[in-house]
Amino acid sequence: MTVDEKLDLLTGTDSMWTKGVPRLGVRRVRMADATMGLREDNVPATAFPAFLCLAATWNREVAAAYGRAVGEEFRAAGIDVLLGPGVNLYRTHHGGRNFEYLGEDPCLAAELVVPYIQAVQEQGVAATVKHFAANNSDWHRSVSNSVIDERTLRERYFPVFEAAIWRAGVRCVMTSYNLLNGEYTAENRWLLTDVLLGDWQFTGLVMSDWAGTWDTEKAFQSGLHLEMPGGKVWAAERLRTLLAAGKLAADELDRKVSRLVEWTLELDAHQAAVASTPHGRCPAHAEVALQTAREGSVLLRNRDGLLPLAPTMKTLAVVGPAACPTPTSGGGAARVAAVDPVSILGAINRLAPAVRLTRGERDDDLKTADAVIVCVGYDAEREREGCDRPFELPWPQVQLIRRCTAANPNTIVVVVAGGGVEMASWIDGTAAVLHAWYPGENGCQAVAEILFGEVNPSGRLPFTLERAWPDAAAFGHYIPEGEAHYADPDYVSQYRPAFDVAYAEGVFGGYAHFDRSGTAPLFPFGFGLSYTTFAYAGLAVRATAEGGAEVRFRVRNTGGCAGAEVAQVYVGDLVATVPRPVKELKGFVKLFLQPGEEREAVVTLERRAFAFYDVATHAWCVEPGEFRISVGASARDLRLNASLTL
Repeated sequence: MTVDEKLDLLTGTDSMWTKGVPRLGVRRVRMADATMGLREDNVPATAFPAFLCLAATWNREVAAAYGRAVGEEFRAAGIDVLLGPGVNLYRTHHGGRNFEYLGEDPCLAAELVVPYIQAVQEQGVAATVKHFAANNSDWHRSVSNSVIDERTLRERYFPVFEAAIWRAGVRCVMTSYNLLNGEYTAENRWLLTDVLLGDWQFTGLVMSDWAGTWDTEKAFQSGLHLEMPGGKVWAAERLRTLLAAGKLAADELDRKVSRLVEWTLELDAHQAAVASTPHGRCPAHAEVALQTAREGSVLLRNRDGLLPLAPTMKTLAVVGPAACPTPTSGGGAARVAAVDPVSILGAINRLAPAVRLTRGERDDDLKTADAVIVCVGYDAEREREGCDRPFELPWPQVQLIRRCTAANPNTIVVVVAGGGVEMASWIDGTAAVLHAWYPGENGCQAVAEILFGEVNPSGRLPFTLERAWPDAAAFGHYIPEGEAHYADPDYVSQYRPAFDVAYAEGVFGGYAHFDRSGTAPLFPFGFGLSYTTFAYAGLAVRATAEGGAEVRFRVRNTGGCAGAEVAQVYVGDLVATVPRPVKELKGFVKLFLQPGEEREAVVTLERRAFAFYDVATHAWCVEPGEFRISVGASARDLRLNASLTL
């Protein structure tokens, strides 16, 4: 290859393409957004529920089906690379892209992203795990410096990326916009060369986020292979001048070019080996989207068993800004345009045609209805990439909820949003609360099915929902004091001074913070109600020859209808030489049980489930001693406990 060909290969073109080397038969590769479906102009695609809704299913099989459907639609459209999945952890409820991610816990996120990636790539489409790393807020992300110690990175923010590489074989990694400990991630040699390419031995392609590079030399030396979408800092003339001056190494250029060519040829070989027939948007994919919403919707409150509603009820008031039309997604690169979206109002009307529906919000309308459904939340304009959003619902929506609860004791709130919202100030007056996330094109059907009992809710929270923002682990360490959460889109960030975000909570993020602080959350991590009940028994734990453990227990459906329980396994180190969380999720299983049915669950824990990252030795360490194994229905509802000595 000529030098010009080499330099040209390092940058993308036409927004979503690599350049290739046509003279040598190395073709261009086509990319497209994003995690929740195919976002491509003029290509109708299935709009799936928010990825956070997938997290709330706690179901690996649903994750695989979701990924398979997305991969089929990408392959059918001739797209080589999916610019997803997004896997950054949910640190605060403010994050504008939380809806694209898989919640607050690294174990849950890893367990769901692995089957998703595997299923996408089985269709001959390369997945891209992003955004590497610690991009947990979109508030001026291009000047946000995530200040995080190595142990916290290794234990909380890296494991899902590591799982994507080691367990799923992901073919691409995309860097993030933010700085990490003072360096932009696309220019951070420790992050890309030492950790990603070195410790994890990643053999795929490392690309920048779009226009996410700033310094030519640092980016060249960091381990980055491809600058997208074009030559912002890797313009050919600039690189040629620096190479001639000896400021850039010719052998590093050859390494990058070799990786790009090998990656392209491997992609061709992988696609040729995949025998599956590509499918574009189809009814089977719509069914996958619907099932994701069915299993991901979380019932948070059901006072006196108001739900499910009787289909024979006479009058139902369906009010609120999210009733019709219902937002299908948050905004930004992940948003997929819904072809024929179903609203909550439309889904209820279709499911219960004999019920008289009213949209009237006057007190008389509310009082005379048998029940009131208030549909509130955010939409793609207020919750999106490039900005963050408040924890509190817009004030008019809170006022509407309070008017409804004052007028009618049978008030049900359906939340449509990409994460948690403040509920403590209004929830006491409600009869029921259902979190439906962003439901995608047909997920509102799942909302109606749950409300009327055709589906028993089995979603569980993938994050902890606090009573008030000051209770959160990141409070005081998020954005500069006095700034608004939703102001100035990201494209003007480059004109602002950089600011530090100190991850002062360290390894005590999410539910670990509430365990340590003693503060009770409004709803704990892993929580969700069902129309039936479950009992746990028979916990038995034994050490394995590999240094891990096998956990066995039984779950029985003790109620009157079929349902699914998410049994969660937590590990706590009782005596440690470093501060450790009281417990950490290390495994889970979702069990579908008929009334009276009992089943044994087996969860295998690897040795690392008991380890912490030792910064002195730069290795994972399991200290000999006693560990507590806890099993239950949420982080605050642990039914069984046992000890294990390693």
